[in-house]
Amino acid sequence: MSITAPGSTTHSFYPPHINNDTSASERTSRTKRGIADTSKRWPDGIVTVALDLKDQKSKALVVDALREWAHHTPGLQFRVVDGKEGDIRISDDEGFNGNWSAIGTDAKKIPLHEPTMHLNRSDDSKGFRRTALHEIGHALGLEHEHQHPEHDINWKESSVYKAFEQDDNWDEEDVYNNLFKLPTGNDLLITSYDRRSIMHYPIHPSATKDSRGVPANDSLSEGDKEIIRKLYTPKRFGG
Repeated sequence: MSITAPGSTTHSFYPPHINNDTSASERTSRTKRGIADTSKRWPDGIVTVALDLKDQKSKALVVDALREWAHHTPGLQFRVVDGKEGDIRISDDEGFNGNWSAIGTDAKKIPLHEPTMHLNRSDDSKGFRRTALHEIGHALGLEHEHQHPEHDINWKESSVYKAFEQDDNWDEEDVYNNLFKLPTGNDLLITSYDRRSIMHYPIHPSATKDSRGVPANDSLSEGDKEIIRKLYTPKRFGG
């Protein structure tokens, strides 16, 4: 099967008391935005995705999430196969834990018998699909939006460190790398900061000094669509 563009329990992003949604009224209009690592872009615009998913409902949701990315990405094609052999290997094997993915072509560094992406099984279809969209974004080379150099999150850092240590057993380095560390390098593709990005963690108001949270985003924002088009523009591949 090929997918191309046309002519959590609580997600492991946060402990439960930080992962609550805030109302849609808190969203504001913003310009197009995003952050990606061009050095980890799949070079030919064609990616084989192997689905090793035992849960058929999860499989359908992952395919739907792949289709949403592909619909907005004229320069990218997913070749979806069953099994464990692919550039991106997605598993729900309960021998692994958490929701995670290699960033873009970092997947090539992972042994071929291991998944490059893992999704925890969940009865929450909406949350599972949201997680799949987020992790697929990573698999295509996108970084966390809340770690954007121009983010306006006024973190209560000490409280966040403590919450993750108590509830998720994250050490200080885990928290820093996943929430606070800003990306650096000469290969970054950066547009303006986007609170609506699927790549943004939801943030409960209690985790910020100004009580300004970020709701859980369930679909690709206009900024997500724009940056993935830029990252995988057909011109990069001779189109």
